[in-house]
Amino acid sequence: MSFLFSFYDIIASMVEFFRFYNMKKYIVLFFAFIFASSGLAFANTNFRFNESVLPYNNGLLISNYGTQEHTPKENEITGNIVYYKNKKIKSFIPAKGILNQPTAMAVYKNKLYVCNRKNIVVYNLTSKKLAGIIGFEPEVKTLNDIVLSGDELFVTATDKDCVYKINLKEKNLLPQKWLTIPSPNGIAAFDNTIYIASIPSDYKNITSENVVYTVKDKNNPVAQKLNMTPGLYDGVAVSPDGKFVYVSDWHTSSVISIDTETGVEKPVFMQSGMTPADIALNGQKLYISDMFSHRVIVFDIKSGKTNIIQ
Repeated sequence: MSFLFSFYDIIASMVEFFRFYNMKKYIVLFFAFIFASSGLAFANTNFRFNESVLPYNNGLLISNYGTQEHTPKENEITGNIVYYKNKKIKSFIPAKGILNQPTAMAVYKNKLYVCNRKNIVVYNLTSKKLAGIIGFEPEVKTLNDIVLSGDELFVTATDKDCVYKINLKEKNLLPQKWLTIPSPNGIAAFDNTIYIASIPSDYKNITSENVVYTVKDKNNPVAQKLNMTPGLYDGVAVSPDGKFVYVSDWHTSSVISIDTETGVEKPVFMQSGMTPADIALNGQKLYISDMFSHRVIVFDIKSGKTNIIQ
């Protein structure tokens, strides 16, 4: 934000200079140049590098890095969460020096659980105050996605080829290693079934292991490949009837559906240049975090209509 304020100060000073010398036409040319440029930071003032979306209370929670560049500096802790409802965006969890790279979120009994790369930050949904922090092993650096199934949280640690489980009914909330998966990224649940998307460990070189996996019984975790086409898979969502899994793919700038019985894949939404991170499904509306464009794409699966939140 300090960059924004200093930039606006420069603009104000330039305008005053033009006014003082009665150079009205230069004011017009000045602003034409500014708004025709690449947009700088104020092209979107609501959020930046939004990684995840979560339907909540008839609206949408959106997590953001809040940084000028995708990879924050060590002392740059600007992560925040906003709330979108009725075409309005409001601050929900402001940047207060806690969230560094907030990704996925989950709600359980008036608590909001936020993946924060190295830990999970917990907030009270009523007061919006910090309710606790769930720590992981020191070597864990890239917690990515989180899903609630019953009274348990399942969390992917992409850098450790591991999915953790946290029993929320226990007092100590100690993460337990649950399953080994090649670079797990997105995760979703339907009843006792868990779906996990694998992404290349370097986020570039795709291998045959980078597909979507299914665990048919979370109490007996055995992973099986759901589809056969490798990709740069990120977000995962499940249809209300459990018949389809939706997965975002950076490699093809798309979201595909996978039949949970046959593994048959079909394209659902594709847009050139889209950077699809986490996704969410609410009824027939598919929410896609277009992370590098600092916006959320809302795609109606039934009608095919598209709206933009930014």
